[in-house]
Amino acid sequence: MKHTSLLLPAVLLLLPLNPHVSADETADHQDQVRRTTAVALNYCRASLHRIRRQPEKPVLLEEQQRILNNLDLNRIEDPEVIELYKSVLEEISTVEISDREREVIHEQFRRAVHRQLGTSFFVVGAQLATGQLGSAFQSGANSWWDYRNQEVRRDSDQWNVERKEFTSLMSRSGAFLDSFWRLSQKNNIPDRWLIRDDDLDQLGRILAERDAEQRLRMLGRMERFMECYPPYWYYVARTQQQLGHTEDALQTYQRLSQIGQGHFRQDDMLATSMANMALLQQLHGDTRAADTAFLVPNYSIRNWEANLIAAWVLGQHKRFTHAEELILCNLDEDQEPGQSRVALVSLYYHSGEKQKLAALLDDPQIVRDVPIPGLLLSCRLLAGNVPPAAQQYLASSLSAFGRSSGRRGTVSLSASPAWKLQDAQARLSSGMTEFQTIGCRTAPHGVHAEFAVDSERDTETAVADAESLKMTLTYPATPAIHVTLTPRSLPSRQNERPAPAPSGSSFLSSVNNRLPLFQTPREMRFQISEIEFDGVRLSLRDTPEAPATDKTNDLSGDARRDVSIEETEAAVRF
Repeated sequence: MKHTSLLLPAVLLLLPLNPHVSADETADHQDQVRRTTAVALNYCRASLHRIRRQPEKPVLLEEQQRILNNLDLNRIEDPEVIELYKSVLEEISTVEISDREREVIHEQFRRAVHRQLGTSFFVVGAQLATGQLGSAFQSGANSWWDYRNQEVRRDSDQWNVERKEFTSLMSRSGAFLDSFWRLSQKNNIPDRWLIRDDDLDQLGRILAERDAEQRLRMLGRMERFMECYPPYWYYVARTQQQLGHTEDALQTYQRLSQIGQGHFRQDDMLATSMANMALLQQLHGDTRAADTAFLVPNYSIRNWEANLIAAWVLGQHKRFTHAEELILCNLDEDQEPGQSRVALVSLYYHSGEKQKLAALLDDPQIVRDVPIPGLLLSCRLLAGNVPPAAQQYLASSLSAFGRSSGRRGTVSLSASPAWKLQDAQARLSSGMTEFQTIGCRTAPHGVHAEFAVDSERDTETAVADAESLKMTLTYPATPAIHVTLTPRSLPSRQNERPAPAPSGSSFLSSVNNRLPLFQTPREMRFQISEIEFDGVRLSLRDTPEAPATDKTNDLSGDARRDVSIEETEAAVRF
């Protein structure tokens, strides 16, 4: 009895605490409901604001697919908000957009969002130090939200919504906006959580500012009006990332994930944010980078940039299966297949998947997309099992045309796009003669570079009659590539029959034989005979009895050639 009397006061002291805990939980839940409702209302207002500003079918389709028809209505607990929202969706669905128009709009969007990520992410070779990817870390992955605020000028009014349809849509959306503040009052949503049209207009002007420092300052002044508008935090984080403010960007992305969680069934913005977070964590050597990248497909798989960057981070941590799945998402959905195939080649190289790598490199289209350094190292990994498509493409991907005329010798170099000559420092020599680079220009099937040498001695020895040309290509953060080119055929003018000299030209004929000014230029074509790169030497030899290859992308006109591979004693250093 004595023990019971001692325990009773303790129990009574505990009883009053339960209602307080329940009240706190209820208050937290109500606050979360208000924030969720505010975010949903803000998304709706921003979407309708853009439609009213740009009453065009592409804008209407984008807003319908990306926001209005993508919101998770289960997060909104107010039936009145849902009914108004559904009425706007129904009105939008009455605007007639044909299948052909949808295809054209989709293709326009694909062209708009195309961006070369840069082969730094997908260099197929030794793992690069993170410090060599500084600019890539700052640019990161874009999402649809990065393009949403860009004004697109269209040459035709075919995309304008019909006046009758637009009037009806605006009437219904107007009813929604009229109820905006009443609903906010009903749900006790603070005014600072809700955005106005003026706020959205100002945000659009700020995002158009090209000076990132100034843009960040201007964004900071809007923070108190943007607390419950997730895209605002996304734009702040992207600007911080662009400026190299890594720690600030990571904190902002984290805040965005808390505010923006669960509003969309496919959330491209959060998927991109996770990819960029993983990228920045990788920069700092944070072991959580792979786990962050793993979250990307939980939000969305339709952003090709986020998929590729997340795959790259996962690959750095040897989580190859998950990385492969993200890249295959792009290929299966035809999202930027060119860069995605390069990423897949890189992944299979680093994971040692020789069979899968060989299968990829047996496809001429894939081989053409792979940067030459990647193709060379893939050949080394595959040793004697290099697919014919890769061998023939490599052999025909670069050729040179030498020309000697008097004291001047020139070399025209033709290379496939995979050599990326415009990104390299090129040195060309023949024996002791060094050529000067004249220029580099893009051609329909690749890149042409021009080299020349002026010498007091006979340049025919240096060009037209040269036994070989030596070229060194140096790319940023990549081992140098050394290429040897040898003559392919006799000078093209050797078998030409000279035109008969006109009567009375004996003096000119004798002068032609003595003065360099009147000498017939001599020409010679060169082809690749050897490539040395990062400790591997590839020798190419002719096999004239083999069947001819497809000449569509053959820059040199070579017959079929075989590639033999050997390791050099010392790797080429850079």
